Amino acid sequence: MKRTIQLFLLTLLLVCCKQQPQTLSELQSEFITIDDSIKIHYKIWNASNDKDVKTLCFVHGFGCDLNTWEKQFEAFRDDTDLQLVFIDLPGYGQSDKPHVEYTLDFYAHAVDEVLNSNNITSAVFIGHSLGTPVCRQTLMTTGHTGGLVDVDGVYCFYDGNESLEYVEAVQQFGHAFDGNDCREVITSFVSSLKGKYTPQDITDYAMSVMPETPQYVASSTMQNLVDKRWWNTSTITDPVMVICTQNSGLDPDNKEKMQALYPNLDYTELTTCGHFIHMEQADMFNKKLMEFVNK
Repeated sequence: MKRTIQLFLLTLLLVCCKQQPQTLSELQSEFITIDDSIKIHYKIWNASNDKDVKTLCFVHGFGCDLNTWEKQFEAFRDDTDLQLVFIDLPGYGQSDKPHVEYTLDFYAHAVDEVLNSNNITSAVFIGHSLGTPVCRQTLMTTGHTGGLVDVDGVYCFYDGNESLEYVEAVQQFGHAFDGNDCREVITSFVSSLKGKYTPQDITDYAMSVMPETPQYVASSTMQNLVDKRWWNTSTITDPVMVICTQNSGLDPDNKEKMQALYPNLDYTELTTCGHFIHMEQADMFNKKLMEFVNK
């Protein structure tokens, strides 16, 4: 009888363990509708109605989807004190891809609505690449607070002293995705994101998703991203951690520029890592993220 009970408990334990998602792809999909018709796809783990529970909100970069955060889900899924939110921005992943203007405000609106639908008022926003200005815009315009983690984020610096050459170069980049050769442009762009030691599987992931971005989404995103109206010198006083890489062509004074935007700054500059820092150096990144969250 005792052995029968032990076998039953072991079987029950194995069943329960099997039911727990082990990968981000196994986590149940959720959807909300914004602006009456646009469906936004997201996933949430350890969902809680307790407003004191810390929330980490992950926002992917251009051309990617929420699966870019797989290693972060694996690292933090067992921490019951954390609520994890992973969002597919409109135009990407399983979210709708409407023919609209893909502005930073539009993206921030989608993030805001996902959080509001789950009664989340405060979060640490983790943004990779394009996800960084989206998170910045969310913090600056929606009333959410908590903090920002910038993972090799994209910036356009307009301080009134920018040269004509700089403005022209930025505008040229913004229009590079306009034509019928958009897919080829994105493919070439992905190749430039590799670092000296970037594993092939990371490049394979980027190549599998980024060139699939609809041309109208890519063009509108990039044109709006470099628009001067989204870039001012407003500061974010919440705690901010910047982890960037010289492989992305940082200016020599990048740290000083970040300090001007973020008075409460934790700054790390890598030398050989590629653009997907959270994938390529996941252990280092996850450790620093946990330290940042627990400050």
